[in-house]
Amino acid sequence: MYYNPYPYFVYPNYYPTWAMATQQPSRHLAMPTNSTNRSPFPTINTNKLKTSAKRIKVIMQQAQLLTDKIDESEQFAHDLMDAAQLSNKTEVEKLIASTGITIKFETNYTPDGIRIIFTDSDCCKLTVNLTW
Repeated sequence: MYYNPYPYFVYPNYYPTWAMATQQPSRHLAMPTNSTNRSPFPTINTNKLKTSAKRIKVIMQQAQLLTDKIDESEQFAHDLMDAAQLSNKTEVEKLIASTGITIKFETNYTPDGIRIIFTDSDCCKLTVNLTW
């Protein structure tokens, strides 16, 4: 049987007063609706966001080194895929580092693909998922 949590009254004049009352919206909404400065959130400071955006560009350039090497070299792509499928972590990390990557990275791989997580201290991370 279908359960309706909202009551429906058959007779038009039978609605209880609580259903007919017009309620004011709560002043404690998740997102403020007015433009006054009564926001429960702190003032906006974009310095950390802008710093993260600058630092992620460096990470993206490092990831570009790896993807360019995979795209340009059939032998490199073969060696990386072979080492990953054999779970040879040291060889996978050596191959990735040989592309010129200088930042910290972590690798995880499965028989279906590889995931490389580039990390710049506590600022930002970039995850690259490649499948084969």
